[in-house]
Amino acid sequence: MVKGRRLLLTVAIGVLLGGASAAANEMCASTEQAEQIQAFYAENPGAMPAIAARKLGLAEEVVASGLPGNQMNSAPGEDFPEIWDAMDDWGPITFLIMKGMNVFEIASSVGTGVPSTVSDYYNIKYEQPLRGHLRPDLYTSIYAVALPGKDGAVARGVLFYDETGASVFGAFMSGDGPTPADSELAKFDAVMALVGTKPSVCGE
Repeated sequence: MVKGRRLLLTVAIGVLLGGASAAANEMCASTEQAEQIQAFYAENPGAMPAIAARKLGLAEEVVASGLPGNQMNSAPGEDFPEIWDAMDDWGPITFLIMKGMNVFEIASSVGTGVPSTVSDYYNIKYEQPLRGHLRPDLYTSIYAVALPGKDGAVARGVLFYDETGASVFGAFMSGDGPTPADSELAKFDAVMALVGTKPSVCGE
Protein backbone atom coordinates (compact mmCIF):
# COMPACT_ATOMS: atom_id res chain seq x y z
CA MET A 1 0.00 0.00 0.00
CA VAL A 2 2.85 2.35 0.87
CA LYS A 3 4.58 1.54 -2.40
CA GLY A 4 1.36 2.34 -4.28
CA ARG A 5 1.10 5.71 -2.59
CA ARG A 6 4.73 6.48 -3.42
CA LEU A 7 4.13 5.58 -7.04
CA LEU A 8 1.09 7.83 -7.22
CA LEU A 9 3.06 10.65 -5.57
CA THR A 10 5.90 10.22 -8.04
CA VAL A 11 3.51 10.31 -10.99
CA ALA A 12 1.75 13.40 -9.60
CA ILE A 13 5.04 15.24 -9.16
CA GLY A 14 6.06 14.31 -12.69
CA VAL A 15 2.80 15.66 -14.09
CA LEU A 16 3.19 18.90 -12.15
CA LEU A 17 6.77 19.39 -13.25
CA GLY A 18 5.88 18.56 -16.82
CA GLY A 19 3.04 21.08 -16.75
CA ALA A 20 5.34 23.74 -15.33
CA SER A 21 7.90 23.04 -18.06
CA ALA A 22 5.25 23.30 -20.75
CA ALA A 23 4.01 26.59 -19.31
CA ALA A 24 7.56 27.95 -19.17
CA ASN A 25 8.20 27.05 -22.82
CA GLU A 26 4.91 28.09 -24.39
CA MET A 27 6.49 31.34 -25.64
CA CYS A 28 9.39 29.47 -27.24
CA ALA A 29 9.13 28.70 -30.95
CA SER A 30 8.88 25.08 -31.97
CA THR A 31 11.11 23.83 -34.78
CA GLU A 32 8.24 24.25 -37.23
CA GLN A 33 7.45 27.75 -35.97
CA ALA A 34 11.11 28.78 -36.17
CA GLU A 35 11.19 27.65 -39.79
CA GLN A 36 8.01 29.64 -40.47
CA ILE A 37 9.44 32.74 -38.77
CA GLN A 38 12.75 32.58 -40.61
CA ALA A 39 10.97 32.05 -43.94
CA PHE A 40 8.91 35.18 -43.23
CA TYR A 41 12.03 37.21 -42.53
CA ALA A 42 13.67 35.96 -45.70
CA GLU A 43 10.82 37.65 -47.57
CA ASN A 44 10.40 40.61 -45.20
CA PRO A 45 13.86 41.62 -43.97
CA GLY A 46 14.00 44.01 -41.04
CA ALA A 47 10.32 43.64 -40.05
CA MET A 48 9.56 44.37 -36.43
CA PRO A 49 8.67 41.21 -34.46
CA ALA A 50 5.24 42.68 -33.73
CA ILE A 51 4.50 42.92 -37.45
CA ALA A 52 5.74 39.40 -38.06
CA ALA A 53 3.59 38.17 -35.18
CA ARG A 54 0.44 39.65 -36.73
CA LYS A 55 1.20 38.21 -40.15
CA LEU A 56 2.02 34.76 -38.79
CA GLY A 57 -0.65 34.56 -36.09
CA LEU A 58 1.93 33.97 -33.37
CA ALA A 59 2.75 35.68 -30.10
CA GLU A 60 5.42 38.33 -30.58
CA GLU A 61 7.71 36.69 -28.04
CA VAL A 62 7.47 33.42 -29.99
CA VAL A 63 8.64 35.31 -33.07
CA ALA A 64 11.62 36.76 -31.20
CA SER A 65 12.54 33.33 -29.88
CA GLY A 66 12.42 31.87 -33.40
CA LEU A 67 14.96 34.25 -34.90
CA PRO A 68 18.34 32.79 -35.89
CA GLY A 69 20.77 32.60 -33.00
CA ASN A 70 23.09 35.21 -34.51
CA GLN A 71 20.22 37.72 -34.61
CA MET A 72 19.04 37.53 -31.01
CA ASN A 73 20.00 36.85 -27.43
CA SER A 74 17.51 36.45 -24.59
CA ALA A 75 17.51 36.84 -20.83
CA PRO A 76 14.98 36.36 -18.02
CA GLY A 77 12.99 39.43 -17.03
CA GLU A 78 14.68 39.46 -13.64
CA ASP A 79 17.83 40.75 -15.34
CA PHE A 80 16.08 44.03 -16.21
CA PRO A 81 18.01 46.32 -13.79
CA GLU A 82 21.44 45.28 -15.08
CA ILE A 83 20.42 45.42 -18.74
CA TRP A 84 18.63 48.76 -18.38
CA ASP A 85 21.63 50.27 -16.61
CA ALA A 86 23.90 49.00 -19.40
CA MET A 87 21.79 50.96 -21.91
CA ASP A 88 22.13 54.19 -19.93
CA ASP A 89 24.88 55.67 -22.11
CA TRP A 90 23.08 55.07 -25.41
CA GLY A 91 22.47 58.26 -27.35
CA PRO A 92 18.94 59.29 -28.39
CA ILE A 93 17.11 56.19 -29.59
CA THR A 94 13.54 55.30 -30.49
CA PHE A 95 11.25 53.75 -27.91
CA LEU A 96 8.56 51.70 -29.61
CA ILE A 97 5.31 51.19 -27.71
CA MET A 98 2.39 49.36 -29.32
CA LYS A 99 -1.07 49.49 -27.80
CA GLY A 100 -3.74 47.75 -29.83
CA MET A 101 -3.33 49.04 -33.39
CA ASN A 102 -1.59 52.21 -32.18
CA VAL A 103 2.17 52.69 -32.40
CA PHE A 104 4.03 55.28 -30.34
CA GLU A 105 7.59 56.25 -31.25
CA ILE A 106 9.44 58.32 -28.66
CA ALA A 107 12.89 59.74 -29.37
CA SER A 108 14.83 59.86 -26.13
CA SER A 109 17.89 58.71 -24.30
CA VAL A 110 17.34 55.77 -21.95
CA GLY A 111 17.80 57.62 -18.70
CA THR A 112 18.54 56.29 -15.27
CA GLY A 113 15.92 54.79 -13.02
CA VAL A 114 15.50 53.69 -9.44
CA PRO A 115 13.16 51.23 -7.73
CA SER A 116 10.40 52.88 -5.74
CA THR A 117 10.69 52.62 -1.98
CA VAL A 118 6.91 52.39 -1.55
CA SER A 119 5.70 50.28 -4.50
CA ASP A 120 6.75 47.77 -7.16
CA TYR A 121 7.43 50.50 -9.72
CA TYR A 122 10.78 51.31 -11.27
CA ASN A 123 10.80 55.08 -11.72
CA ILE A 124 12.60 56.67 -14.65
CA LYS A 125 14.18 59.92 -13.52
CA TYR A 126 12.82 63.09 -15.10
CA GLU A 127 16.03 63.92 -16.97
CA GLN A 128 15.03 63.20 -20.59
CA PRO A 129 11.90 63.19 -22.79
CA LEU A 130 11.08 59.60 -21.82
CA ARG A 131 9.44 59.53 -18.42
CA GLY A 132 7.48 56.83 -16.72
CA HIS A 133 7.01 54.19 -14.08
CA LEU A 134 7.78 50.63 -15.09
CA ARG A 135 6.88 47.26 -13.59
CA PRO A 136 9.90 45.11 -14.47
CA ASP A 137 8.81 42.54 -11.89
CA LEU A 138 6.14 41.60 -14.45
CA TYR A 139 8.59 41.20 -17.34
CA THR A 140 9.16 37.56 -18.21
CA SER A 141 11.86 37.95 -20.83
CA ILE A 142 14.19 40.39 -22.55
CA TYR A 143 15.40 39.97 -26.15
CA ALA A 144 18.24 41.88 -27.78
CA VAL A 145 17.79 41.66 -31.55
CA ALA A 146 19.76 42.66 -34.63
CA LEU A 147 17.50 42.26 -37.65
CA PRO A 148 19.11 42.62 -41.09
CA GLY A 149 17.02 44.80 -43.36
CA LYS A 150 17.20 46.14 -46.88
CA ASP A 151 20.29 47.78 -48.35
CA GLY A 152 22.48 46.76 -45.45
CA ALA A 153 20.33 48.38 -42.77
CA VAL A 154 20.04 46.58 -39.43
CA ALA A 155 17.32 47.13 -36.82
CA ARG A 156 19.07 46.87 -33.46
CA GLY A 157 17.04 46.95 -30.29
CA VAL A 158 16.03 45.48 -26.97
CA LEU A 159 12.48 44.22 -26.41
CA PHE A 160 10.84 43.63 -23.04
CA TYR A 161 8.07 41.02 -22.83
CA ASP A 162 5.41 40.18 -20.27
CA GLU A 163 3.54 36.93 -19.65
CA THR A 164 1.11 37.57 -22.53
CA GLY A 165 3.95 37.26 -25.06
CA ALA A 166 3.45 40.86 -26.20
CA SER A 167 6.22 43.42 -25.92
CA VAL A 168 5.72 46.00 -23.20
CA PHE A 169 8.03 48.25 -25.18
CA GLY A 170 11.16 48.16 -27.31
CA ALA A 171 14.22 50.41 -27.40
CA PHE A 172 15.74 50.63 -30.88
CA MET A 173 19.09 52.14 -31.77
CA SER A 174 18.71 51.81 -35.52
CA GLY A 175 16.31 50.77 -38.23
CA ASP A 176 15.28 52.55 -41.42
CA GLY A 177 17.17 55.74 -40.54
CA PRO A 178 20.86 56.58 -40.77
CA THR A 179 23.27 54.01 -39.37
CA PRO A 180 24.51 55.11 -35.93
CA ALA A 181 28.15 55.98 -35.40
CA ASP A 182 30.53 53.12 -34.73
CA SER A 183 30.84 54.26 -31.12
CA GLU A 184 27.08 53.83 -30.65
CA LEU A 185 27.03 50.47 -32.42
CA ALA A 186 29.73 49.30 -30.02
CA LYS A 187 27.42 50.18 -27.13
CA PHE A 188 24.65 48.06 -28.62
CA ASP A 189 27.05 45.19 -29.21
CA ALA A 190 28.06 45.37 -25.55
CA VAL A 191 24.43 45.08 -24.41
CA MET A 192 23.79 42.28 -26.91
CA ALA A 193 26.77 40.44 -25.45
CA LEU A 194 25.59 41.10 -21.90
CA VAL A 195 22.17 39.62 -22.65
CA GLY A 196 23.97 36.64 -24.15
CA THR A 197 25.71 35.94 -20.85
CA LYS A 198 22.36 35.35 -19.11
CA PRO A 199 20.43 32.08 -19.08
CA SER A 200 18.62 31.78 -22.38
CA VAL A 201 14.85 31.99 -21.99
CA CYS A 202 14.32 28.98 -24.23
CA GLY A 203 17.47 27.05 -23.41
CA GLU A 204 20.02 25.99 -25.99
